[in-house]
Amino acid sequence: MSGGMNSIDAVKKKIKVLQDQAEEAEERAERLQREVEKEKRTREEAEGEVTSLSRRLQLSEENLDRVQERLATALRKLDEVEKVADESERTVFTYQRDKPGDLVRTFSLF
Repeated sequence: MSGGMNSIDAVKKKIKVLQDQAEEAEERAERLQREVEKEKRTREEAEGEVTSLSRRLQLSEENLDRVQERLATALRKLDEVEKVADESERTVFTYQRDKPGDLVRTFSLF
């Protein structure tokens, strides 16, 4: 019977080893599942941040477009004003050269 007891003890030991391995596997599976959930949350947060940054970038690009349009308009107006100023200077210069006394009378009317 001692041979039968040894067989039973061997089976009990084997069962114990298998139970321990099963528990370790379950603990490892739970740990990995927690890690997966953590990674999923991290990914979702990153995706949200990317979405937010993309929207901010889009708004900045739209703002840049508006500012560039305003700058172009301002530069066109400046160019027009410079042309008018140049023309005025030429007119005054010509007027002074040709009729210096008339210029003083002309401005005294204002």
